[in-house]
Amino acid sequence: MASAKPRLIVEQDDSRGSMPRWEQLSRRDEYSLSRIGKKQILKRRFGLISTLGLSTTLMLTWEGVLVYFGFGLANGGSAGLVTSFILSWAGFLAIMVPLAELASMAPTSSGQYHWVFMLAPKRSRVLLSYLTGWLSVAVWQSIVTMGGILCATLIQGLLVLNYPNSYTPQGWHGTFLIWATVILSFVVNSTFGRWLPKIEGFILYLHVIGFFALIIPLLYLGERVSPVEVFTTWNNDGGWSSTGLAFFVGIITNIGPFIGADGAVHMAEETQNAAVVIPWNIVITVVFNGLLGFGMLLVTLLRAGDVNSALETQFNYPFIQIFFDATQSTAGTTIMVAIILVLAYCATFGQFAGASRQLWAFARDHGPPMSNKLLLVDSRSFLPMNAIWTTCIISLILGIINIGSEKALESILSFTISSWEAAAAIPLGLLLWSRNTGKIEQRRRYSDISVETNDDIPLVWGPWRVPEPFGTLVNITGLIWIIISFFFSFWPSSVEVTAETMNFSIVLTGFWVIFGVGYYFTIGKRYYKGPTIETRESRNNLINRSG
Repeated sequence: MASAKPRLIVEQDDSRGSMPRWEQLSRRDEYSLSRIGKKQILKRRFGLISTLGLSTTLMLTWEGVLVYFGFGLANGGSAGLVTSFILSWAGFLAIMVPLAELASMAPTSSGQYHWVFMLAPKRSRVLLSYLTGWLSVAVWQSIVTMGGILCATLIQGLLVLNYPNSYTPQGWHGTFLIWATVILSFVVNSTFGRWLPKIEGFILYLHVIGFFALIIPLLYLGERVSPVEVFTTWNNDGGWSSTGLAFFVGIITNIGPFIGADGAVHMAEETQNAAVVIPWNIVITVVFNGLLGFGMLLVTLLRAGDVNSALETQFNYPFIQIFFDATQSTAGTTIMVAIILVLAYCATFGQFAGASRQLWAFARDHGPPMSNKLLLVDSRSFLPMNAIWTTCIISLILGIINIGSEKALESILSFTISSWEAAAAIPLGLLLWSRNTGKIEQRRRYSDISVETNDDIPLVWGPWRVPEPFGTLVNITGLIWIIISFFFSFWPSSVEVTAETMNFSIVLTGFWVIFGVGYYFTIGKRYYKGPTIETRESRNNLINRSG
């Protein structure tokens, strides 16, 4: 498919000053891809608002604060929740800012594994790149499943609320509800894929409106809790040796809502002016979602009423009990929870899109099994339909886990966090090494660039960059936070571990890494040589003419 030494040339056009704005941006996008050896294949349908809608809403930050509320109260208490949110917010911003710099250098849907190949030493870059791509695929596929589990358990919580004497949640009920969520996301990403940017832009407004639709009733109707109590109460219900250790065990509560902040990265080849829009999108997403999440956390804690009653609720999630205690109305609580449910469904649309594009990009470079099928793009819609179908099938299979474990959401959340952190740590570490060894050149103006092999691709800062020494300081801070959150992502919720309370993420993560490394050395390394350099002919071969 890809020639060993194809030649790509981006020609400087001295007349670009008189070009229309859209044509200048189009040429800039083509230049950015050509400089790293890629040809434009997917349609650039996304702009700043639509990408912001996709990345902001798929994270479910303020909604996630409510969902994982109970776990943080048990390990850390209300004071721990507030403190860990601030730390997680700052830590994730420190992670995402260097990733935004990399997205500006190489705005490609491949994301982290492509950047690792660019930055790593020649002897190790293929293996490190492959491992990063392997982890990234797992992250995004599990995010889709996690979104389905959330929707399913919210519906089950509403059924218990409305039919307390006649409905008992069953694991297989949840599996069917997960499947319904996945199938809906598949339809939106396939049948309505061309209109996904408009859909995501509309969902962004729902995301903000829904926030105020919940926060206002809570402020007016919720039972007031003293601010002193909120900011000074520390809990250690897990039985850990110290409250400080309990606090670190509970930080997963506020790490989960920020996972997926790199969603826009995997839509880079469908975004206009990607080298600028994607980095700004990443930063705005973390800042904006952090503000909404922190606001929701404070209001919920200050209007939580009887916290012990909320923790012992039969409605799956403590926040449903808090809503019910505040409104004293089944109908009112149902409406409030339904708002979160609708947004959770909408989030899976963006999660599904990010997962399918990540899988498609990795297949384009011959990473996963069956790459020759997964890399094909439909000639009519210019969507990676095989990758979309595969994402659907994988999520349906993973949904079966819910039958045997009511803690599936927690285990998959921990697995997602550990895998995401590992996939982010590798490019951040290599970026820190590269920026301090002078490997990255200053930004170039548009010029003739020929790319014959991966060795010829220059490391050049993009138009979005943090000036030094702040860039290095932020980079170091991000790596420190990754180490902390990665370590505690494997911990169970209490000292006394049973089959029910066990955190199986270490098993899942270990299996996936070992399986990936084994596949690479037995089969993968024969096909994966790093990001491929594409010619016009190889670009045409990616289009599924039979579609």
